[in-house]
Amino acid sequence: MTTLTEKQLDTLMRYHEGPVFSVYMPTHRTHPDNAQDPEMFRKLVEQFDSIKAEYIRDKGIQSIFSNFEALADDYRFWQHTKDGLAVFATRDSFDVYRLHTPVQPLAIAADSAHTKPLLKYLQSSDRYHVLVLSTNTAQLFEGDRYQLDEINLSQEEVPESMIDALDHELRDLHATLAAYHTATGEKWDVAQNHGLKKTDVDNDIEQFFRAVDRGVMARYSTPTRLPLILASLPEHQHLFRRLSRNRQLLEEGIKINAAALPKEALRDAAWQVFEPYYNKRLNHIIGEYRQATTKGMGADQLEEVVKDAFDGKVATLLLEENRIIRGRIVDRDNVQYDTDETLGAVDDVLDDLAELVLRQGGEVWVIPKDKMPSETGAASINRF
Repeated sequence: MTTLTEKQLDTLMRYHEGPVFSVYMPTHRTHPDNAQDPEMFRKLVEQFDSIKAEYIRDKGIQSIFSNFEALADDYRFWQHTKDGLAVFATRDSFDVYRLHTPVQPLAIAADSAHTKPLLKYLQSSDRYHVLVLSTNTAQLFEGDRYQLDEINLSQEEVPESMIDALDHELRDLHATLAAYHTATGEKWDVAQNHGLKKTDVDNDIEQFFRAVDRGVMARYSTPTRLPLILASLPEHQHLFRRLSRNRQLLEEGIKINAAALPKEALRDAAWQVFEPYYNKRLNHIIGEYRQATTKGMGADQLEEVVKDAFDGKVATLLLEENRIIRGRIVDRDNVQYDTDETLGAVDDVLDDLAELVLRQGGEVWVIPKDKMPSETGAASINRF
């Protein structure tokens, strides 16, 4: 089980020795709803039965189905799911990702991994991080408008408390003070003066904030490129922002003692900060497309977009969320459509198109249907 990042997506997009199996499904976090998830997974995998029979003598392919079966039978795994699941299998790999948002159930076997749902998941247009920070503690959450989950911070890279961040010579003193007040029943407050000058305390806080900033930026913000919302008291907002080097940190924050908030209240406060940013980004990219079409620099007919993508013209590709156009891109001048609706394991033209644009250095956005500026499922903004 690995964290899904753009680096992981790039690895998946390199799987080109077919068949590559891609399975997506929504999952549930709690009992009794999660009891039905293994059965849904089995039914999705059953759509590959014809392929299993076709490769009956291929030990590599048969081992994939053994892995599918083992995952379906893994009771502990299904007790710790989130809101979605993505599984990718080849002869040499078996990748499982728990997702923080639901995805449509889907089973596809093709000559490459079906990654379009992950583009929506990773594009960060509606996801964010929240850093809940005080002078002595740090917590990190990942969320969207519906859900917020705490991230288990890597102690080696992101300190969860001030003592974790202090230099060794200061740690002993602080640890001794903390142990003393714990033993006597008094609450230890780093701002109390127990033989430490105020300048020492201020320096400790700065050192802690710098360590948190470095760790969050390196471990989480840079790999995921998710916007970061700071939740802390106003005076700590000012200090952290002065010290921070994190380009993903949003200007607006949650300016209260967020550590005391229930998770649902924290999610609502975070979305209130993030929603204008989300709408602004989405409306901007759609506006760019509409402006491009007036200059002959935009297209929405699939065959035209495919040719432009092969020619390296497409700077930004917009795709309709949850839309699948059955078939595949054969070459620049040949889009092969599959009209046999009885087939379960087929490729998706839009997924092939997304992969092509990304290989050419373009950007891909997956847009909700009600926001999509075209009826074809795709729209492009060209470089030239």
